[in-house]
Amino acid sequence: MARSGATSRTETSRVRSARGDEIPLRPRASSAHRLDRLTRDAYLALHVADSRFTDEVEQLCREHDITQAQFTVLWVLCVSEEPAGLPIGTIADGLLTRAADTSRLVDRLLAGGYVTRTQSPDDRRVAFVRPTASGRRLFARVVDRMNALHRRQWAALDPDELAQLIALINQALWPASRR
Repeated sequence: MARSGATSRTETSRVRSARGDEIPLRPRASSAHRLDRLTRDAYLALHVADSRFTDEVEQLCREHDITQAQFTVLWVLCVSEEPAGLPIGTIADGLLTRAADTSRLVDRLLAGGYVTRTQSPDDRRVAFVRPTASGRRLFARVVDRMNALHRRQWAALDPDELAQLIALINQALWPASRR
């Protein structure tokens, strides 16, 4: 029998009070249930953050009459140090979006006067794209505002927390790199 003030767990997931009353316990979640909840919550948190932050980035880009995907193409081109520009395939490799039609994005930037496209003298299948002066000015205007937006979006985290978040997300995306 339990001593006064003490409780003991029975095999039926109940506890006995000091008076001897049986009190049913809420069943403990198994580690699999806990992991399911945590993975769902992580997914939802990332999804909500992505949705909110992407909406803000898209709004900023719309203010400059470009899309986020077009800005990303411009970003890849403007940070490149290739004087002849980059082949479209290389631009596609540098995109942070699933936009499969890089040529369509380049066509829109070309129509806006933000990039030029020239055929490779060595291979007619390869086109080089590079930013124009107008494209570089647009990039500079947008990137300054984009940096300010990102600082605001992540203001609740200090630099060490941001670095930890990035490391954890990378760890989840590329688990082989953990080893």
